[in-house]
Amino acid sequence: MTTEKGSRAEETKRRILQAAGELFAERGFQAVTMREIAKRAGCSHTAIYMHCKDKEELLHQLAVPPLEEFRSELQTLLEANPVGSVAALQQASFGWMRFSLQYRSIASVIVTMKSVRVDEPAPELKINQIRLVIFNLLSEVLVRSLPVGLTENQKLMCSRIYFYLLMGVLNTYIDSEENTAELLKRLTPILEESMNVMHAGMLQQYGEGNGK
Repeated sequence: MTTEKGSRAEETKRRILQAAGELFAERGFQAVTMREIAKRAGCSHTAIYMHCKDKEELLHQLAVPPLEEFRSELQTLLEANPVGSVAALQQASFGWMRFSLQYRSIASVIVTMKSVRVDEPAPELKINQIRLVIFNLLSEVLVRSLPVGLTENQKLMCSRIYFYLLMGVLNTYIDSEENTAELLKRLTPILEESMNVMHAGMLQQYGEGNGK
């Protein structure tokens, strides 16, 4: 009996999270109400509060697990490549593309919803704390592949350029109907060349002896 009740509760929670993800992606976080989420999930507007206290908690339940998974992947990559290389940069970039495409149905929810500036010193929300860690890890992979001696402003500028490129991949294909495997096969060589061109440009701009 207990097992059956627990299974029903898990199924209800799954439907609530799915409904929240769909509605947040369709209309934006602020426009959606808990009552609307409950209706799409097929439960009462009072029952939904047995599973989460508010929309912010739903957002966290949707976004934190995949973000933590990708954060761990980047951390492992950095530990395995302490010196830094273009190969590590390519690997991190491919990891981002795979992550983005895998979750593209709710990617805007995971990556940008209720986000803050990357130079925010102490984000309040856990989701933004993890996003900032991911940005810093991606930045570290990039900076390790660049010449030493860059100023902090130069490092931040390069990191933003890199992140804008990665976000461009996500935003271009977020609504694609191709399956993930097909997209990865088609986009991998494009991303590799994009990283090579970006990296070469940064070396030219900030290389040793450039004087900039």
